[in-house]
Amino acid sequence: MTRLVAAEYLKFRTTRAWIGFVLAVLALTGVVAAATVGSAEDVQLGTAELSHDIVESALFSSLIAFLIGVVSVTAEWRHGTATRTFLVTPRRHRVLVAKEIWIVALALALAVLALAFVLAIAVPWLAIEGSSLPVDPGLVGFGGRALLVSALWGALGVGVGAVVQSQTPALVGSVLWVLLGEALVTLLLGVVDLEDVGDYLPGRALSGLDETVEDGLSPWAGGAVGLAWVVAFGLLGAVRMSRQDVT
Repeated sequence: MTRLVAAEYLKFRTTRAWIGFVLAVLALTGVVAAATVGSAEDVQLGTAELSHDIVESALFSSLIAFLIGVVSVTAEWRHGTATRTFLVTPRRHRVLVAKEIWIVALALALAVLALAFVLAIAVPWLAIEGSSLPVDPGLVGFGGRALLVSALWGALGVGVGAVVQSQTPALVGSVLWVLLGEALVTLLLGVVDLEDVGDYLPGRALSGLDETVEDGLSPWAGGAVGLAWVVAFGLLGAVRMSRQDVT
């Protein structure tokens, strides 16, 4: 398994796509962090609420981790490397597990990078304004959950990629679902007084874990539901990969 995970790392490192993904993380988190600090009013400076909003900017790394997870699987079919990969490792589920492990590790690294970059922007800016970024146990806990959310999103992306396999539909469909699909489904459920069911959709559940959605699941309930979605997509992806003809 260690060799398979190392192979996934090598695949990622030897393509130029990783540069784009890292730059995307820095651009998204940096812009949002700068906008959050720059738009803060004087009465907000030095408050726990502003610190929370600043750290929340790092959550954009989870979206990039999700997309990398999708691409890590679908690229095997797009570039025709699936056949060679499965010839080397006939137990296809081991390939999927290795991808899950690698993407979780990468997602955690991206989340740490995002947090560090956000703080590198916010702390000096606040110091210039004569303020600071107070850190309390609540903020530390939120930062920890941000790491966990990024890891789960990355793992979910691998499962989605394994189920869909075709790269363009997987990426387009995933982005549309995250940005519009869940909100629309939740709205339709509300028409029949079942809006609480929407809290169990993957995106809403993970938003409950990082507490970026109001009146959603509790953090640990959201984490449990999010993990269940990761496992479900992973199992479906493993079954689909095991039955896929790659000759």
